[in-house]
Amino acid sequence: MSLSTVLLSGLTGLRAAQTGIGIVSQNIANANTPGYVRTEVTLSPLTQLGAGAGVQVTAVRRAADRFLATASYIAEAARGAASVRADLLARAQSSFGDPASSTSMFAGLDEFWSALTEISVDPASALRRGDAVSALQFTFSEVHRIGQSIQDLIAEADQRIADAVAEAQDLINRIAALNEEIRLNKRTGADASGAENAQSALIDQLSVLMDVRVSPLEEGGVHVRTSGGALLVGVEAAVLRYTPNSSAYTSHGVIEINPQLGTQSNLEPMLLGGELKGLLDVRDHDLAGLAEALGGFSAALADALNAVHNENSSSPAVSQMTGRQTGLLGTDAIGFTGNAIIGVANASGALAQRLTIDFDAMTITGEAPAAVYSFAGGTIDDFVAALNAALGAATPAGGATFSGGVLSLNVGNSGGLIIQQDANDPSARAGRGFSHFFGLNDLISRPTPLFFQSGVDGGDAHGFAAGGSITYQVRDSAGRFVAERTITISGALAAPGADWDDLLAALNDPATGLGAYGAFTLNPATGQVTFAAGPTYQVDLIADTTSRGSTGVSFTSLNGLSTAATAGRAIEINVEPLIAADPTRLAVGRPNLGVAIGDPLVEAGDNRGAAALVAARDTVRSFDAAGVLTAQSTTLAVYAARLGGEAGRMASDAQRQQLGSQAVATAAADRRAQIEGVTIDDELMKMTIYQNAYAASARVIQAATEMLDILMTIGYR
Repeated sequence: MSLSTVLLSGLTGLRAAQTGIGIVSQNIANANTPGYVRTEVTLSPLTQLGAGAGVQVTAVRRAADRFLATASYIAEAARGAASVRADLLARAQSSFGDPASSTSMFAGLDEFWSALTEISVDPASALRRGDAVSALQFTFSEVHRIGQSIQDLIAEADQRIADAVAEAQDLINRIAALNEEIRLNKRTGADASGAENAQSALIDQLSVLMDVRVSPLEEGGVHVRTSGGALLVGVEAAVLRYTPNSSAYTSHGVIEINPQLGTQSNLEPMLLGGELKGLLDVRDHDLAGLAEALGGFSAALADALNAVHNENSSSPAVSQMTGRQTGLLGTDAIGFTGNAIIGVANASGALAQRLTIDFDAMTITGEAPAAVYSFAGGTIDDFVAALNAALGAATPAGGATFSGGVLSLNVGNSGGLIIQQDANDPSARAGRGFSHFFGLNDLISRPTPLFFQSGVDGGDAHGFAAGGSITYQVRDSAGRFVAERTITISGALAAPGADWDDLLAALNDPATGLGAYGAFTLNPATGQVTFAAGPTYQVDLIADTTSRGSTGVSFTSLNGLSTAATAGRAIEINVEPLIAADPTRLAVGRPNLGVAIGDPLVEAGDNRGAAALVAARDTVRSFDAAGVLTAQSTTLAVYAARLGGEAGRMASDAQRQQLGSQAVATAAADRRAQIEGVTIDDELMKMTIYQNAYAASARVIQAATEMLDILMTIGYR
């Protein structure tokens, strides 16, 4: 071996040992740095013309395991989704409060039932009626608070989606930029491990926001995709865009990917995990389902109480009755079958007139004075005209009006009104009696329709004012934009004779309506219009500016085709303001309209109406599906308990899922750390080896130098 070869072996050994010491020092310095992957030096023999010439550093690479990293990404994405879902659902459940607490919605409802029972002790007591009304007001104020809390959480989830998209965009941009740095370092032979470690840490952060799959590139760098296949980092960084909307009961936009390409691609169906997926699920399904269920419960409670209250009477009977917003027009068919009875009481509470309404014969028969009033035209206007004449004949101040969808009756200050169903042939329109349907003696009210069974017929004029429009957006099962359809009340639809069948035909038109993506149908028994989307489409209401006549009620509000109409009931329903202001109007008596003219109708001590209201709690009735609550037949008490139980179950399930995903993520991180992490003892051993190698190489160089000096001395002499 020549002297030059010995010197070269020593020099290369020094460089290799020095590189190894630097790498080990870097590992030790970053032992506690999250996401840092241990770097290793690969050495190989250096030959020169077939002879050994020392050692060379062939690679400086990270001890990364792509399969363990993938497992960690999957686990982190699952943990991220479960964590945000558990957080928001726990807060939603807490808004319901402890069912055993005296300040919860459920306690308020129990207090109302108890207060009604107490009225039986002294039905004439204004104080006891006030207690019952206060308890009911508290119950609905709690429903309002819970409903608003859920809407606030939906808005928060939406804003967090926007924040997560912005954070993900920043991470994607930085990962893509590091791709360029890594490729440049590899092309020039420089150490790229620092950039690779920084990129790995960024991918770890991104995996919490969305589920990712990483593919290493031969020339250096990575491609990053979602599990659903969306390319986030390729030749360039993908562009994500999302605009939040804090409005209640709104249709939220989608997370767009590469909107600059004009493809309107939706990232959401390509997300299978991560915080973004969890936020989308809790916003669009969990919280929305709870809001719908709360609105359904609120409406069911109100409708059940109103059904009883409309059969009751206060003492003394009220002289004026103003109904609810029905969304109907005077030109609509009256649409009732069966009989109803209106009793007009005098100042002393005795029956002064009995009006029997026969909706089948379309007549109103009075007894004092005896007369028959016909509404053979069959419209609501015809009926109100006949009723107005009948009440006017009964008392000078009597009359009936129907304006803006609201029916009002009045007999002046010297008398009272009582309305009941005929026991043998009760009246009915869309399943509700005359007074109940029009809400003439409601205990609970809402500014817009409380229920959506309007009883309209396909041949009735639809009545929506010209110029109004309904806009829907259609997306496919992958969330991609398909179409936007606007149906405007114009042309033939704005003609005087246009009816509900014409409107449904326009809505179901396959070219200009939604016929290619679903179907609108009108239930002939209830008059409610429903929509069923096709199995491969998602149809969202964007806007509805229609108005039915002078009612101000839109198409979707009348039929419950928007979340504002359904879930909004939780915030808008309340105790009838007239009763809230004057609890003596609470109808706790059950009059007998079968008495003779001149006999008393309502007694101050009558508690049968209060007992009937209490009985409504335990009466089995049918409840439609509402959000997270399925259709069922049960009592109001059980239904309320199931609502609270469902909120608790969802929160509990989400918490268990979070704990499980956390355990899996921890295990995946620990297993990955065992392979990729830094062990101080191992690094110190390597440090010792490299230091010894450095010292040995230095001694080789020193020995070769001394040998050269000796040879030079010998040659000189």
